[in-house]
Amino acid sequence: MKVERRKWKVAVCHRLGCWPFWQMVLCFLLVTAGNALAQSADEQIPADARAVLAEAGRLMDQKEFARAIARLNDFQAKSKEECHPMIDFALGNCYLLQENNDAARQAFVRVVALRPEMTSARLNLAKACYDGGRYADAGKHFAEAYDRAAEKTAEHLYYSAAALLMAQQYGPAIAAFDRLFQAHANETQPKWKEHWVHALLAGGQNRRALPIIQALIAQHTGDERVRWQEILIHQYMELKMYAEAGACVTGLTRQNPETARWWKLRGQIALAGGDDDGALAALTIYGYLTPLSADEQKLWADLSLQADIPCQAAPVYEALLKEKPDRQVLKHLALAYQKMGDGQAALAHLERFDTDGQDPELRMLHADLLYGLKRFADAAAAYRRAAQEKHTRSGQAWLMAGYAAWQAEDLATSRQAFGRAAAFDAQRKTALAAMRQLEKIN
Repeated sequence: MKVERRKWKVAVCHRLGCWPFWQMVLCFLLVTAGNALAQSADEQIPADARAVLAEAGRLMDQKEFARAIARLNDFQAKSKEECHPMIDFALGNCYLLQENNDAARQAFVRVVALRPEMTSARLNLAKACYDGGRYADAGKHFAEAYDRAAEKTAEHLYYSAAALLMAQQYGPAIAAFDRLFQAHANETQPKWKEHWVHALLAGGQNRRALPIIQALIAQHTGDERVRWQEILIHQYMELKMYAEAGACVTGLTRQNPETARWWKLRGQIALAGGDDDGALAALTIYGYLTPLSADEQKLWADLSLQADIPCQAAPVYEALLKEKPDRQVLKHLALAYQKMGDGQAALAHLERFDTDGQDPELRMLHADLLYGLKRFADAAAAYRRAAQEKHTRSGQAWLMAGYAAWQAEDLATSRQAFGRAAAFDAQRKTALAAMRQLEKIN
C-alpha cells in the first residue's frame, strides 16, 4: 500500500513568513533644522532667512507645523533671491512631521541638489522615501549619506540594506549587508544578522545563510533559539542536505526528548527520506507527548499497516471512521483485517461503513473478500457489479467474475465474463486462455 505523505511534510517554512520584514520600522531619527543649523554655523545664512528659520523652529516646537509651513512658504514667495536650502530643509522636516512624505521628499530633493554634501538632508530624504513606501530610493539615499559622511555610521549602511530588502531588491540588499558586516563587524546587532539571513534566503543564497543561522542559534535562548533551529532544519531540507537535517534533529531529540516538535520533525524528515519505519517510531513517540490530529492518526495507522502491524492500525481506522466517513480509511481498515487473516471481520466492516456502495475500488475489495471467504457465487455477482462501472479495473473485474463463476460451477456465466474480459488489452491473453480451458472441460 502507498502511504499518503502530503499531509505530513516538513512544515517549518511558514515560520519564515512570520518575520515582520514587510512591517519593519527603521528607527532612524529625523535630523532637525536646529541640528542642521548648528552643523552649518560657519555657512553664511542671510539674516532674514535665519530669522524665519528661528520662528519656524519655535512653531515646530509647539507642534504648529501648518503655521510653520505657511511662514516658510510665505518667505519663499516673497524672497527676491533664490531660496536658501535651509528653508527647504525646514519645510521638509515640517512635512515629515505631518506625515506628508511626498511633499517632504520634494523639499529634500531640492536641498541635496544644491548641497549634495549635506548628509542630514540626505538622511531625511531617505526617511521620507522610506515612510512613503519608496524603499529602493530610500536604500540609495541611505547609502549615499553613508558614503558622503566623514564619519561612517554603521546604522546608515544597515538602513540602506534593510530598505533594499523591503524593496525586494535582494541582490543589492545582500551586497549592502555584506559591506556592512565587513566594514563594521564589531558594531553590528543580532537583529541585523536576522535580516541578512532573510536577504540571503530570499535571494536564493541559502547555503551562504547556514553559518549565520548557526551563529544566531548560538546567540539565542528560549523560543527564539527554537525558531532558528527549525529554520536551520528547513534549510537543510531545502538544500537536500538530508544527512545534516537528520543529524540535527536527532541531536535535538536526544537533548530534549520531552519536546514534541523535535519528534514530529524527526518523523517528517524520515518520511521525506523514505524511512517509513523511522517515521513510524518518531510519530509514535510524538503521539505519546501530544495528541495526534486526525491526519496524523491516519498516517500513523498507514505506517503501521505498511510495517505489517495491522492489529495496531485497525482500531485507529475504526475510530476515524466513526468520526468522519472516508473511503480510503475504510479500504485500509478492510486491508488491516484481511492481513490479520480475518476476512469475515473485514467484510463486515466494509458492509457496515460503505453505505452507498458506489466506489469501484471498494466494490472490488468487497468482491475480493467474498472470493477469499470462498463465497464464489456472491463474489461473481460482486465482481460483475464492479465491472459495470467504467474504471481502470473493469477488465480485471470481468476476469475475476469469470474465475469466481467457474469456482461456483456456473460455467455459462463464467464463459460470458471471460468474453467480456477479453475485450480489454491487459486481460485478453489470460481471458482467452481460460475460455480454451473451459471448452476442454465442457
